[in-house]
Amino acid sequence: MQYKKYIGKKILMLDYYDISLKNLFFIFFISICGSQIIHSTNVFAQEDRENIFQIEMVVWRGCEDACKGFRTMLKNQGIPHLLNIHDVATDASKIPEVVRKIRSRKPDLVVTWGTTVTLNVFGPYDDIDPGKHITEIPGVFMIVSQPVEAKVVPSLAGSGRHITGSSYLVPVSKQIDAALTYMPFRRIGVIYNPDERNSTINVAQLQDLAESYNLEIIERAVPKAPNGKRDPEAISRLVRELASESVDLIYQGADSFLNINRNLLTESAVEHQVPVFSSGHDPVRFSSALISVANDYSSVGEFTALKAIKVLKGADTESMEILSPPRFSFLVNVPIAQKLELYPPVDLLRVAHFINSMEK
Repeated sequence: MQYKKYIGKKILMLDYYDISLKNLFFIFFISICGSQIIHSTNVFAQEDRENIFQIEMVVWRGCEDACKGFRTMLKNQGIPHLLNIHDVATDASKIPEVVRKIRSRKPDLVVTWGTTVTLNVFGPYDDIDPGKHITEIPGVFMIVSQPVEAKVVPSLAGSGRHITGSSYLVPVSKQIDAALTYMPFRRIGVIYNPDERNSTINVAQLQDLAESYNLEIIERAVPKAPNGKRDPEAISRLVRELASESVDLIYQGADSFLNINRNLLTESAVEHQVPVFSSGHDPVRFSSALISVANDYSSVGEFTALKAIKVLKGADTESMEILSPPRFSFLVNVPIAQKLELYPPVDLLRVAHFINSMEK
């Protein structure tokens, strides 16, 4: 849940997902000091509400770096706003109820995080259902790895409808080119969640590029557990299978399930002396992946916020180009390089960023 402190004409955002006794005391303390704590736009006087943008954001797994970067940029740009964050906690079945709530609030803007959330909130461009999807409120999406292939938009030149957004994934060909500057490889193992559209697209793109790069792609889909959900405990077994097939490295693509379970994947890979190459930075920063080539999530959030500001000010979403941040970064996990005895070439020392210990 979102709480904001409103002092005169200035808004300071305070973000909470639950209310504890400490939070309630804080709310009471601020209120008796003459300020006003709110969790609903209804508390504002009508004249105040008219000058404040109402924004609803739907996130897949909490307010992580892209969400935080988005909020920071809005604040830094001095945009008066109320931001309400809906966390579906990786459960797509919660999204229809969130959509109903958002419709009832009639905000100025809807922001979505991730491919699954975006498709469920706005619908694929060729199969929009006004009964299920938000069609009447401007929207901005972020952390969608393949906007065209996932059918969020028909073209990166524009959506042709009420939404726009940003792309964050570095093209797979550029990822491969960058990884080849670190080490030679031919056999790539890839583990993925077949329930995530972004993940299956990523694997298909790898396969499409395999011939031109003289690569062999060995796939393993994460199976379901008895409860019907994808089984994290199967990841170590799949890594062992790939290692037994003598893969040169394991590719961790754009996959929320694997990012959540990145420790299981990367630590098991290190045990079998197989490096992990990731399309996102978290497996290098917080786990045991060797290298990553990606756009920083925080930068993507900030970049998307600037686009959202244009929409709030009346820009046409239909023809707005879908872009990604102009620069990506190459991260190297130094302790893992030492464990695997896979050291970066001298040329990379000038351009890569080196992580010397696991970030907290």
